[in-house]
Amino acid sequence: MHVWELREHLLSVYFLLSSFFAHAHNHIQQQYYCHHLPSTMSSPASSSSPAPATNAVNDTPPTTMPFDGSKITPIVTGGGSGIGLGLVKEFLKYGSPKVIITGRREHVLKEAADAHPGKIFYKVSDAGSASDREELLAWVKENHPDCNALVNNAGIQRLYAPVEDQGSWEERSKEIEINFSGVVHLTTMFIPYFLEKKDETCMLANVSSGLAFVPYTYAPVYSATKAAVHSYTMAMRYSLQSTNVRMVEIVPPAVKTNLGGSHDFGEDLEEYCSETMKLVMAGHPEVGFRFSEKARLGDRATTDGMMDFVSSTMKTPTY
Repeated sequence: MHVWELREHLLSVYFLLSSFFAHAHNHIQQQYYCHHLPSTMSSPASSSSPAPATNAVNDTPPTTMPFDGSKITPIVTGGGSGIGLGLVKEFLKYGSPKVIITGRREHVLKEAADAHPGKIFYKVSDAGSASDREELLAWVKENHPDCNALVNNAGIQRLYAPVEDQGSWEERSKEIEINFSGVVHLTTMFIPYFLEKKDETCMLANVSSGLAFVPYTYAPVYSATKAAVHSYTMAMRYSLQSTNVRMVEIVPPAVKTNLGGSHDFGEDLEEYCSETMKLVMAGHPEVGFRFSEKARLGDRATTDGMMDFVSSTMKTPTY
């Protein structure tokens, strides 16, 4: 299948799924959280309190109080473009004194920093390199000791028919190294650093995907890495529940970015980031949006049906 044909099919699938879930009756799994939504939500410092998130469907009550945006100084991997940059802008709207971004392309990072002088700082760093990850923490401690939040957003996606894929292991393993190994490595390094900040509320946010719950057969490794991120984040949240470090999982659906190649299907980037950050800042530990929210809360029969629907609509080859 040619790239342009694949994109056309993806666009068709996305809108078919949106229609399907608008009318489907889903059994919602209750999460392990029992506390009620706090009555006071933190809002962007530059505007009045945001309107309720009408597009985000999130029935998971937060387990903690809202974050105070003015006290969060985050570092966002892959923060120079796409969802990463969208989240960076939202942090600034909610009052973050500054945001640190990383990525492999310096010109992209510099462009983002130049657009927000004195607010965005950057370091060229490859999330898929263990040595770069280790150097990053040392650099943060020396240059930005006020950093108290990490957003593991960096990720890559390879689209291919699995049986026909002839890529080298070096090429294939990059997805695993960046999407999962990098998340685990950075998280385990930053946790002790954040635990030392006992008087501060620190955030560790991992960006997974709706494909963690509904695997896409043209992106099997990507889907698997995001499922691993989801499982890992749940385990770490439980382990850290009595500390000053709060684990958050951000679960995007398809969004109009350059992930897997530039495309024009999916949710609007600005709307997605705005609605997602409303819930993150309100204290929700796990946040989806539309398709990914349905997938996140669906039971096994529902998610199996979603996967079959996507695969058959995409005419994914079987062997």
